[in-house]
Amino acid sequence: MSKTSLIKSWLAGGSIAVVLSGCSISTLDTGTFVTVPEDRARISVNAASYIDVTPQRVGFADSQEREEYALYRGADGQAEILYVETRSDLTRELALEFNKLIVDTVKMWRFHQGHTLSFEKTTSIKNDIAQFWVQPFQQTDTGRQCVGFSSTWDTRSDDPELRPSKLMFGYHCVPSGKTLPDDGRAFVASLQVRGVSIPLRVKTAYDLKAGDAPLPSRDQQTSNLVLAQDGAGGGVSGLPAFPLLMARHYNTNDGKCTNC
Repeated sequence: MSKTSLIKSWLAGGSIAVVLSGCSISTLDTGTFVTVPEDRARISVNAASYIDVTPQRVGFADSQEREEYALYRGADGQAEILYVETRSDLTRELALEFNKLIVDTVKMWRFHQGHTLSFEKTTSIKNDIAQFWVQPFQQTDTGRQCVGFSSTWDTRSDDPELRPSKLMFGYHCVPSGKTLPDDGRAFVASLQVRGVSIPLRVKTAYDLKAGDAPLPSRDQQTSNLVLAQDGAGGGVSGLPAFPLLMARHYNTNDGKCTNC
């Protein structure tokens, strides 16, 4: 049986029909994986450790949510970050189902799997995005000092469960033998999201006229997914659970669900 799904790319606002497989997949079940160029990236890190580092990014989008994965790797450390938001261009009620602690999210990253981790006390810090939970930890077998962080915001006030529509979590580690300054709080304070805490980069009129780039081929999308899940060359990285697919519909009609 043949299946064509209507999806919108991470980069474009327009709808694009794409065949993802020989089987039929509904719009709700499919998405696309793209390499996110710097001029369209959402995650921004202004920490001194990565001032000259160009991150590797992979974006995912389906009919309910967008996710961006970013890997920062340099001489002064490594950081991986995930940003997720529900689709704002739809009228449907959507929120994110997310209830993990930092000790849980840290273990989701391939960089920490197989290591013994020792966690310190959790504190909070407010940056330009939202209130973040911050938790220093250490890979005790390698001696690497790290910080984990997590935040959810933009709570849906009409959601009976008061769930958020945006979230970010990740970690930052310094090389073995180096000390993590300020328990990593300065790093978390440097985080930004374009379109939330700082403006999106605006296209020129010429770029708008030229339109958006076509979706990558199936092979390229597979490569993008592998990069996000299994990491890039030069070290251990990746988020095996990517994309997390956390968007959930909620009902505001007193139990009478319409078009759910």
